[in-house]
Amino acid sequence: MLDVRRLRLLREVDRRGSIAAAAQALAFTPSAVSQQLAKLEREVGVSLLDRGPRSVRLTEAGRALAARADEILASVAEAEHELRALAHEAGAGILRLASFPTAAATFVLPAVDLLRGRHPAVEVTVTEADPLVALARLKAGDLDAALLFEYDFVPLPAEDGVELTLLFEEPLYVVLPRGHRAARRRSVALADLAEDRWIRSTRRSSCRPFTERACRAAGFEPRIVFDFDDYQAMQNLVAGGAGIALAPEMALAAPHPGVEVRRIAFRPPKRRIFAAHAAVTSLVEELVGVLRQVAAGRAEGLEARVSG
Repeated sequence: MLDVRRLRLLREVDRRGSIAAAAQALAFTPSAVSQQLAKLEREVGVSLLDRGPRSVRLTEAGRALAARADEILASVAEAEHELRALAHEAGAGILRLASFPTAAATFVLPAVDLLRGRHPAVEVTVTEADPLVALARLKAGDLDAALLFEYDFVPLPAEDGVELTLLFEEPLYVVLPRGHRAARRRSVALADLAEDRWIRSTRRSSCRPFTERACRAAGFEPRIVFDFDDYQAMQNLVAGGAGIALAPEMALAAPHPGVEVRRIAFRPPKRRIFAAHAAVTSLVEELVGVLRQVAAGRAEGLEARVSG
Protein backbone atom coordinates (compact mmCIF):
# COMPACT_ATOMS: atom_id res chain seq x y z
CA MET A 1 0.00 0.00 0.00
CA LEU A 2 1.28 3.46 -0.89
CA ASP A 3 2.30 5.73 1.98
CA VAL A 4 0.75 9.18 1.40
CA ARG A 5 3.59 10.90 3.30
CA ARG A 6 6.09 9.48 0.83
CA LEU A 7 3.87 10.48 -2.06
CA ARG A 8 3.97 14.04 -0.73
CA LEU A 9 7.76 13.95 -0.70
CA LEU A 10 7.85 12.68 -4.29
CA ARG A 11 5.47 15.44 -5.37
CA GLU A 12 7.64 18.10 -3.71
CA VAL A 13 10.78 16.79 -5.42
CA ASP A 14 8.92 16.95 -8.72
CA ARG A 15 7.69 20.50 -8.03
CA ARG A 16 10.91 21.93 -6.65
CA GLY A 17 13.45 20.10 -8.77
CA SER A 18 15.69 18.68 -6.07
CA ILE A 19 15.69 16.64 -2.89
CA ALA A 20 17.33 19.53 -1.00
CA ALA A 21 14.61 22.00 -2.00
CA ALA A 22 11.85 19.54 -1.12
CA ALA A 23 13.48 18.85 2.25
CA GLN A 24 13.71 22.56 3.04
CA ALA A 25 10.06 23.16 2.08
CA LEU A 26 8.81 20.36 4.33
CA ALA A 27 11.30 20.82 7.19
CA PHE A 28 13.11 17.50 6.66
CA THR A 29 16.77 16.76 6.18
CA PRO A 30 17.80 15.80 2.62
CA SER A 31 18.97 12.39 3.86
CA ALA A 32 15.57 11.71 5.45
CA VAL A 33 13.80 12.58 2.20
CA SER A 34 16.17 10.35 0.23
CA GLN A 35 15.58 7.45 2.61
CA GLN A 36 11.80 7.80 2.44
CA LEU A 37 11.83 7.94 -1.35
CA ALA A 38 13.97 4.81 -1.43
CA LYS A 39 11.29 3.09 0.69
CA LEU A 40 8.62 4.33 -1.74
CA GLU A 41 10.58 2.79 -4.61
CA ARG A 42 10.63 -0.53 -2.78
CA GLU A 43 6.87 -0.27 -2.17
CA VAL A 44 6.06 0.23 -5.84
CA GLY A 45 8.80 -2.06 -7.15
CA VAL A 46 10.13 0.36 -9.75
CA SER A 47 12.76 3.09 -9.89
CA LEU A 48 11.27 6.55 -9.39
CA LEU A 49 14.44 8.66 -9.40
CA ASP A 50 17.52 8.95 -11.58
CA ARG A 51 20.24 9.87 -9.09
CA GLY A 52 23.29 11.60 -10.51
CA PRO A 53 26.42 12.70 -8.64
CA ARG A 54 25.07 16.25 -8.22
CA SER A 55 21.42 16.10 -9.23
CA VAL A 56 18.30 13.97 -9.24
CA ARG A 57 15.38 13.74 -11.61
CA LEU A 58 12.23 11.68 -11.80
CA THR A 59 12.04 8.66 -14.08
CA GLU A 60 9.03 8.17 -16.36
CA ALA A 61 7.44 6.06 -13.63
CA GLY A 62 8.27 8.73 -11.06
CA ARG A 63 6.65 11.46 -13.14
CA ALA A 64 3.55 9.31 -13.65
CA LEU A 65 3.22 8.66 -9.91
CA ALA A 66 3.89 12.31 -9.04
CA ALA A 67 1.12 13.35 -11.44
CA ARG A 68 -1.32 11.04 -9.64
CA ALA A 69 -0.06 12.19 -6.23
CA ASP A 70 -1.91 15.51 -6.47
CA GLU A 71 -5.22 13.72 -6.98
CA ILE A 72 -4.54 11.19 -4.21
CA LEU A 73 -3.34 13.77 -1.69
CA ALA A 74 -6.23 16.11 -2.49
CA SER A 75 -8.72 13.31 -1.80
CA VAL A 76 -7.01 12.43 1.48
CA ALA A 77 -6.90 16.11 2.52
CA GLU A 78 -10.58 16.55 1.69
CA ALA A 79 -11.54 13.55 3.81
CA GLU A 80 -9.36 14.74 6.69
CA HIS A 81 -10.87 18.22 6.47
CA GLU A 82 -14.42 16.84 6.61
CA LEU A 83 -13.60 14.83 9.73
CA ARG A 84 -11.78 17.71 11.39
CA ALA A 85 -14.62 20.09 10.58
CA LEU A 86 -17.12 17.75 12.23
CA ALA A 87 -14.95 17.55 15.35
CA HIS A 88 -14.40 21.31 15.41
CA GLU A 89 -18.10 22.05 15.06
CA ALA A 90 -18.60 19.87 18.13
CA GLY A 91 -15.97 21.87 20.01
CA ALA A 92 -13.49 18.99 20.10
CA GLY A 93 -10.54 17.57 18.19
CA ILE A 94 -7.00 18.80 17.61
CA LEU A 95 -5.92 22.22 16.37
CA ARG A 96 -2.43 22.24 14.83
CA LEU A 97 -0.69 25.61 14.99
CA ALA A 98 2.78 26.59 13.78
CA SER A 99 4.60 29.58 15.23
CA PHE A 100 7.95 31.30 14.99
CA PRO A 101 10.02 31.72 18.18
CA THR A 102 9.41 35.38 19.10
CA ALA A 103 5.64 34.96 18.77
CA ALA A 104 5.74 31.77 20.81
CA ALA A 105 7.72 33.58 23.51
CA THR A 106 5.28 36.50 23.78
CA PHE A 107 1.64 35.92 22.89
CA VAL A 108 0.99 32.38 21.63
CA LEU A 109 0.63 30.66 25.01
CA PRO A 110 -1.92 33.17 26.40
CA ALA A 111 -3.96 32.78 23.21
CA VAL A 112 -3.83 28.98 23.41
CA ASP A 113 -4.80 29.07 27.09
CA LEU A 114 -7.75 31.34 26.29
CA LEU A 115 -9.01 29.00 23.57
CA ARG A 116 -8.57 25.93 25.79
CA GLY A 117 -10.58 27.69 28.50
CA ARG A 118 -13.45 28.10 26.07
CA HIS A 119 -13.15 24.59 24.62
CA PRO A 120 -11.69 22.14 27.16
CA ALA A 121 -12.15 19.22 24.74
CA VAL A 122 -9.87 20.85 22.15
CA GLU A 123 -6.20 19.92 22.12
CA VAL A 124 -3.97 22.64 20.64
CA THR A 125 -0.54 21.57 19.44
CA VAL A 126 2.14 24.14 18.60
CA THR A 127 5.24 23.52 16.53
CA GLU A 128 8.04 25.85 15.45
CA ALA A 129 8.26 26.57 11.72
CA ASP A 130 9.77 29.23 9.52
CA PRO A 131 7.06 31.04 7.50
CA LEU A 132 7.98 29.39 4.20
CA VAL A 133 7.90 25.94 5.78
CA ALA A 134 4.61 26.75 7.52
CA LEU A 135 3.05 27.87 4.23
CA ALA A 136 4.02 24.59 2.57
CA ARG A 137 2.61 22.60 5.48
CA LEU A 138 -0.64 24.61 5.41
CA LYS A 139 -1.02 23.86 1.71
CA ALA A 140 -0.30 20.18 2.38
CA GLY A 141 -2.95 20.01 5.10
CA ASP A 142 -0.45 19.28 7.88
CA LEU A 143 -1.45 22.42 9.83
CA ASP A 144 -4.72 24.14 10.68
CA ALA A 145 -3.19 27.59 11.21
CA ALA A 146 0.20 29.27 11.31
CA LEU A 147 1.76 32.46 12.53
CA LEU A 148 3.88 34.04 9.81
CA PHE A 149 5.99 37.14 9.42
CA GLU A 150 7.22 39.22 6.54
CA TYR A 151 9.79 42.00 6.58
CA ASP A 152 10.02 45.10 4.45
CA PHE A 153 12.17 44.12 1.47
CA VAL A 154 11.32 40.40 2.01
CA PRO A 155 7.58 39.87 1.34
CA LEU A 156 5.79 36.57 1.79
CA PRO A 157 5.03 34.72 -1.45
CA ALA A 158 1.39 34.73 -2.56
CA GLU A 159 -0.16 31.29 -2.06
CA ASP A 160 -3.52 30.37 -3.58
CA GLY A 161 -5.88 28.94 -1.01
CA VAL A 162 -4.10 30.46 2.02
CA GLU A 163 -5.82 33.35 3.80
CA LEU A 164 -3.73 35.84 5.77
CA THR A 165 -5.04 37.95 8.65
CA LEU A 166 -2.77 40.83 9.68
CA LEU A 167 -2.39 40.81 13.47
CA PHE A 168 -0.07 43.78 13.85
CA GLU A 169 3.17 45.26 12.59
CA GLU A 170 6.23 46.11 14.62
CA PRO A 171 9.25 48.31 13.95
CA LEU A 172 12.78 47.06 13.54
CA TYR A 173 15.47 48.45 15.84
CA VAL A 174 19.23 48.60 15.59
CA VAL A 175 21.03 46.74 18.38
CA LEU A 176 24.38 48.25 19.39
CA PRO A 177 26.99 47.39 22.03
CA ARG A 178 27.06 49.70 25.04
CA GLY A 179 29.38 52.63 24.40
CA HIS A 180 28.86 52.53 20.61
CA ARG A 181 29.29 55.99 19.10
CA ALA A 182 25.75 55.94 17.64
CA ALA A 183 24.14 55.05 20.97
CA ARG A 184 24.40 58.69 22.06
CA ARG A 185 21.42 59.49 19.79
CA ARG A 186 17.78 58.46 20.31
CA SER A 187 17.49 57.33 16.67
CA VAL A 188 20.14 56.19 14.23
CA ALA A 189 20.33 56.42 10.44
CA LEU A 190 21.46 53.13 8.92
CA ALA A 191 23.82 55.05 6.63
CA ASP A 192 25.78 56.12 9.71
CA LEU A 193 26.54 52.46 10.43
CA ALA A 194 28.09 51.64 7.05
CA GLU A 195 31.55 50.98 8.55
CA ASP A 196 30.30 48.56 11.21
CA ARG A 197 30.31 44.76 11.13
CA TRP A 198 26.86 43.16 10.91
CA ILE A 199 25.04 40.05 12.12
CA ARG A 200 22.23 38.59 9.96
CA SER A 201 19.94 35.54 9.85
CA THR A 202 21.07 32.14 8.57
CA ARG A 203 20.04 30.47 5.33
CA ARG A 204 17.40 28.53 7.27
CA SER A 205 15.40 31.73 7.79
CA SER A 206 13.09 33.26 5.18
CA CYS A 207 14.17 36.72 6.39
CA ARG A 208 17.87 36.15 5.65
CA PRO A 209 18.02 38.79 2.85
CA PHE A 210 16.51 41.51 5.04
CA THR A 211 19.65 43.02 6.60
CA GLU A 212 21.50 43.30 3.31
CA ARG A 213 18.50 44.74 1.47
CA ALA A 214 17.77 47.29 4.21
CA CYS A 215 21.40 48.42 4.21
CA ARG A 216 21.51 48.61 0.42
CA ALA A 217 18.38 50.78 0.49
CA ALA A 218 20.31 53.06 2.86
CA GLY A 219 23.14 53.27 0.32
CA PHE A 220 25.79 50.80 1.44
CA GLU A 221 26.77 47.13 1.38
CA PRO A 222 26.98 45.70 4.92
CA ARG A 223 30.02 43.75 6.06
CA ILE A 224 28.48 40.50 7.37
CA VAL A 225 30.51 38.66 10.00
CA PHE A 226 28.01 36.33 11.75
CA ASP A 227 24.85 34.43 10.79
CA PHE A 228 22.47 33.64 13.67
CA ASP A 229 18.71 33.11 13.96
CA ASP A 230 18.47 33.10 17.75
CA TYR A 231 17.96 36.66 18.96
CA GLN A 232 19.38 35.98 22.41
CA ALA A 233 22.58 34.67 20.85
CA MET A 234 22.59 37.69 18.54
CA GLN A 235 22.36 40.07 21.51
CA ASN A 236 25.19 38.21 23.23
CA LEU A 237 27.35 38.69 20.16
CA VAL A 238 26.49 42.38 19.96
CA ALA A 239 27.22 42.86 23.67
CA GLY A 240 30.60 41.22 23.13
CA GLY A 241 31.47 43.62 20.31
CA ALA A 242 31.25 41.08 17.48
CA GLY A 243 28.96 43.26 15.37
CA ILE A 244 25.64 45.09 15.27
CA ALA A 245 22.23 43.83 14.16
CA LEU A 246 18.66 44.67 13.29
CA ALA A 247 15.95 43.07 15.41
CA PRO A 248 12.14 43.27 15.62
CA GLU A 249 10.42 44.64 18.69
CA MET A 250 9.20 41.28 20.01
CA ALA A 251 12.78 39.99 20.10
CA LEU A 252 13.76 42.85 22.40
CA ALA A 253 11.15 42.50 25.15
CA ALA A 254 14.02 41.83 27.57
CA PRO A 255 17.13 43.49 26.11
CA HIS A 256 20.55 42.17 27.05
CA PRO A 257 22.19 44.47 29.64
CA GLY A 258 25.20 44.83 27.40
CA VAL A 259 23.37 46.30 24.40
CA GLU A 260 21.76 49.60 23.42
CA VAL A 261 18.52 49.49 21.42
CA ARG A 262 17.86 52.48 19.19
CA ARG A 263 15.13 53.43 16.75
CA ILE A 264 16.01 53.63 13.07
CA ALA A 265 15.66 57.12 11.64
CA PHE A 266 14.03 57.97 8.31
CA ARG A 267 11.24 55.50 7.57
CA PRO A 268 12.23 52.64 9.88
CA PRO A 269 11.56 49.20 8.35
CA LYS A 270 8.82 47.03 9.81
CA ARG A 271 7.89 43.41 10.31
CA ARG A 272 4.29 42.31 9.81
CA ILE A 273 2.76 39.42 11.76
CA PHE A 274 -0.01 37.32 10.18
CA ALA A 275 -2.26 34.47 11.20
CA ALA A 276 -2.71 32.16 8.22
CA HIS A 277 -5.03 29.29 7.46
CA ALA A 278 -6.14 27.28 4.45
CA ALA A 279 -9.09 25.06 5.40
CA VAL A 280 -11.70 26.95 7.44
CA THR A 281 -13.58 25.54 10.42
CA SER A 282 -15.34 27.30 13.28
CA LEU A 283 -12.47 26.54 15.66
CA VAL A 284 -9.85 27.80 13.21
CA GLU A 285 -11.79 31.06 12.85
CA GLU A 286 -12.06 31.35 16.63
CA LEU A 287 -8.34 30.65 17.02
CA VAL A 288 -7.50 33.46 14.59
CA GLY A 289 -9.79 35.80 16.53
CA VAL A 290 -8.15 34.89 19.84
CA LEU A 291 -4.67 35.38 18.38
CA ARG A 292 -5.69 38.82 17.11
CA GLN A 293 -7.13 39.77 20.52
CA VAL A 294 -4.12 38.66 22.55
CA ALA A 295 -1.52 39.91 20.05
CA ALA A 296 -2.99 43.42 20.09
CA GLY A 297 -2.45 43.76 23.83
CA ARG A 298 0.99 42.23 23.72
CA ALA A 299 2.12 44.50 20.87
CA GLU A 300 1.12 47.61 22.82
CA GLY A 301 2.96 46.41 25.92
CA LEU A 302 6.13 45.59 23.99
CA GLU A 303 6.19 48.98 22.29
CA ALA A 304 5.92 50.75 25.64
CA ARG A 305 8.77 48.69 27.15
CA VAL A 306 11.16 49.07 24.25
CA SER A 307 10.35 52.74 23.76
CA GLY A 308 10.81 53.38 27.45
